[in-house]
Amino acid sequence: MAATVAKIERVSTVDAIVNYIKKQIETGAVKPGDRLPSERILQKQLDVSRFALREALAKLSALGILRIAHGKGAFVATDVDRDALGDVFIPLIANHNLKHLVDFFEARVLIESEAAVLCALRRSDEDVADLQRIIDQSRDLLDDPAQYAEQDYLFHNKISQVSGNVFINKMLDCINDFVKAYLIALAKSRAARERSLANHLKIFESIKNRDAENAGKIIRAHLNNTFEQITGLDPEDKGRIIEEDLNKNVHLARHES
Repeated sequence: MAATVAKIERVSTVDAIVNYIKKQIETGAVKPGDRLPSERILQKQLDVSRFALREALAKLSALGILRIAHGKGAFVATDVDRDALGDVFIPLIANHNLKHLVDFFEARVLIESEAAVLCALRRSDEDVADLQRIIDQSRDLLDDPAQYAEQDYLFHNKISQVSGNVFINKMLDCINDFVKAYLIALAKSRAARERSLANHLKIFESIKNRDAENAGKIIRAHLNNTFEQITGLDPEDKGRIIEEDLNKNVHLARHES
C-alpha cells in the first residue's frame, strides 16, 4: 500500500510574514510595547517586498496585535483590542441564527457564573458599596427603559471586574456590545425590568455574604431566564425582539462604547 503523503499547506507571502511576527511575539523575542525594526530592516531580514510587508503589518494591526504609530513605527500591542476581537463575532450575530443565539447565551452563562463566584470570594467592602449604588440607581430608574438597561449592564460589568480574572474580563469585553443590545431590547418591557432588578438583588446579597456557590447558581438562573424571555416573548409584549430592533441596538451599543 502506498504511503499517505500529507499535503504541504501553501501560504502567501503576506501570511508568512504575519505568522513570523506572531511567532516572534509568542516566543518572547519581541514583547508587548516593543517597537518592531523599521520597514527597511524587516524587508531585508525577511527578503520580502515593501508592499507585502505593509499589507502584513496592516493585517496585524487590524487583528489588534500591533499598534501602528505614523512616523514612529509599529509596536506590539500591550493589551487586547476589544474592537478587533469583538468584530470577529459580527458574522455569528448578524445572521440571526437561533443556534448561534443559544451558543451566545451558553457562553454568557459559563463565563458570568464563574465571574460571580470569583466576585463573591474576592469582593471588597468598597466593591459591595459600588454594587449597592448600582442597585439603588437601577431601582430609581425602573421607569426609564434606556437608563435601566445601562445600569443592568453596569451591574454585570462590575461583577466581571471584581472577579479579578483578566481573561474573564477580556472575554466579556469582546461581547459587551451584543450584551448591551439585548439588554436595551429587554428593558423595553416593564415586567422584564422588574424581574431583572429582583434577580440582581438576589445576586448582590449572595456576593455581599460571600456566598460564592449561591451567587453562581442565581446568575445562571437569571441568564437562563433572560434567554427564555428573548426567545419566547409574547407577541403583544412591547419588549419583543425583532431583527431590525436588535440590529439598531448593536449599532447603538458599539457607537456609545
